[in-house]
Amino acid sequence: MEVIRITHKGKSFDIDELTPFAIAILDLVYDGDLKVAKEDLKGTTLEARLKVIEELSEEFPVLEPTVYAPIEYQEFKLYLEEAKLDLSTFKNGTFSGFRDKVMALADKSEYGEAQAFLQMLYDAGLDQAAMAEMKGTLYIEEGKIDEGIKWLEEAIEKNPALVSAYSALGQAYFNMGKYEEAAQYWEKELILVPGRVVTYFMLADAYSLSGQNDKAINVLKTLISNDPNNLLARYQLIELYREIGEEEEAKKLKMEILNAIPTHTNDIEIWARVQFEHGNYDRVKEIIEKFVETSPDMQHLKLLLVIPYAKTGDTQKACRLLKEFKNNEMWYYYGKKELFDEFLTNDERKACGIL
Repeated sequence: MEVIRITHKGKSFDIDELTPFAIAILDLVYDGDLKVAKEDLKGTTLEARLKVIEELSEEFPVLEPTVYAPIEYQEFKLYLEEAKLDLSTFKNGTFSGFRDKVMALADKSEYGEAQAFLQMLYDAGLDQAAMAEMKGTLYIEEGKIDEGIKWLEEAIEKNPALVSAYSALGQAYFNMGKYEEAAQYWEKELILVPGRVVTYFMLADAYSLSGQNDKAINVLKTLISNDPNNLLARYQLIELYREIGEEEEAKKLKMEILNAIPTHTNDIEIWARVQFEHGNYDRVKEIIEKFVETSPDMQHLKLLLVIPYAKTGDTQKACRLLKEFKNNEMWYYYGKKELFDEFLTNDERKACGIL
């Protein structure tokens, strides 16, 4: 085996072809924890290389992927064989670097390489439920839906409490138009995590699209019972009640929204819409201006103020806001254009430069 000797500041470092591999193991398996790696690899072919790496790291930035990357699946296997190691040797490794590597490969659409690494980890018995879930997720991302579903179900079989797998299965079936199957998985997800708000909305959609409005209504009512301040759930309930002819229930819910003060960011636009329907422009100004002032990361909500400004004669403010979003965040502007068309007259839109 060829050895390269580096001399730096009077110190000599012997580096061979397994030294970069040892750096890869330290990074991908041990998340840079040299102490744990040295303990696991005592008496192996990498022990001496880790000592060199420890000494090198005092002089150079060693623990970087550029030192050993790229390292592909077949290459990694060959290095393992040359070092006379297998994955069971790394008994205290976190393997978190492998997860990052797999996701980076998937981002580049290199699904074959990503799956090969995951299969290697799965076959070695390393957190098989998590590996199966990642395999399933990547197969679905690649468009291999049936294979993805198979692996996600495998993940649940390995760990029935793996919430994210239920969520992914629900989404997969929903995207296929199999709404009842989607609902079954989201129901199970909510048994495990009853506070996951977004799943209530997805479950209600699945029931509604499968023609089970009664179940969709019960889901949203449960959400409101758990979170009385949730206005978006009330708004969706209004639509469901109207679909089944329960106009009085719909009116009651609309009045609840009308009299409420939003506490959730996701509720603000539908709350503002209901206020606009009743001409409560000053109230919208007061609440949203205060909200934006106390939540600097929610500046996009200012765009909702265009309507009350235009309606109350403050056209200059409305124009300044529109110009700001047109110049800097055009997508927000176009996202609200339907709202402007609905609640502003032709003259008001023309004065604000929307027409």
